[in-house]
Amino acid sequence: MGVQWVAAHRAAMVSPYGGLSFTGPPGGFAGRTVRQVVHLHRGGPRLRVWLSNQFGDGPLRVGEARVGRHLGGGRVADEQARLTFGGSKTVEIVAGTEVVSDLTELAVPDDAELAVSLYIVEDGGSATHHPEALQTGYVTAGNTAADLRARPAEEITSLHWIKGVDLRRERSPGEPLVAAFGDSLTDGSGTTPDAHQRYPDHLSRRLGLPVLNLGIGGNRLLCNGFGPAGLLRFQPDVLAVPGLTHVIIALGINDLGLSAAAGRPLCRADDLISGLTTLARLAREAGVVPIGATLPPYAGAAFPGYHCREGDRVRAAVNDWIRTTSEYRACLDVDAAVRDPRDPSRFHPDLHCGDGLHPNDAGARAMAHAVDLEAFLLDR
Repeated sequence: MGVQWVAAHRAAMVSPYGGLSFTGPPGGFAGRTVRQVVHLHRGGPRLRVWLSNQFGDGPLRVGEARVGRHLGGGRVADEQARLTFGGSKTVEIVAGTEVVSDLTELAVPDDAELAVSLYIVEDGGSATHHPEALQTGYVTAGNTAADLRARPAEEITSLHWIKGVDLRRERSPGEPLVAAFGDSLTDGSGTTPDAHQRYPDHLSRRLGLPVLNLGIGGNRLLCNGFGPAGLLRFQPDVLAVPGLTHVIIALGINDLGLSAAAGRPLCRADDLISGLTTLARLAREAGVVPIGATLPPYAGAAFPGYHCREGDRVRAAVNDWIRTTSEYRACLDVDAAVRDPRDPSRFHPDLHCGDGLHPNDAGARAMAHAVDLEAFLLDR
């Protein structure tokens, strides 16, 4: 048992992309306070917060930052604490960089929501953000960071600048810390907002351990677009997490579907297998246990041109490899967990949100139960 910094929340940041990305209210965030909520599977007595301006085109200047336990509706408990950066209550983050706050004394229980309130002086231009937070945030005029209520407020559903939260707490030797790395199925698209129903949330409850969500909607393994390609962001988003022991890798379906929808040639099964092998080996070299996730059924996906028969053949070949390869410690068989037994190329009608591709709350729970818990034992 020893006291150390342990990651309690991470969000994969992206730059704005097209009409699918929320980049803030008209005129930007300057002169406003943004109160955003993150869910922590595990609590602790002290914390620090990471802020990122990775994709900004100018400096991000924060005039005041506060953190406190979220009570719902933008309300914060009385024990709100000020975040400081090198002893200062203000911080300027140069475009392309990130900062971490000083250690802050704030006791947070397990399975709690944390409200981080930032008074923004300059917003860095195009806001570095996570598009689908599935958690309501609140924007108010002026500096209201210290207020316990956030009304009247404009509600937002994307997460801006808050890359992570670490806790300073006791950690047992060998205690697992898991990251879920993937696309929208990992990110939680299709599950109930503000209810913590993503598959990593269900897996955390099943394990009794924190599971960091590093999914990005639309993300691909081999190509940039909806966030950097998985091959490019694996190191900074996953392997840089302190104390990480396991990573679940669930990428590849968008490499097929988005190419088909755009009328471009599909990647080969060998290309996806090569990319997935690279990630598994990078994880093992870093001392992290890799777990592979099969690609989901998608014949009923409600996106024009997304599904094609050749894509299904590639998907089947990749899934056969994931189930049998020695590159991964174990397999999270998403395909087997959510497919319709009457038509295995399609999602079970009770397990998707209505679009034939993204799990609903029940589907996310089924995904979380599709992996052998022995995969998370470190002494094997």
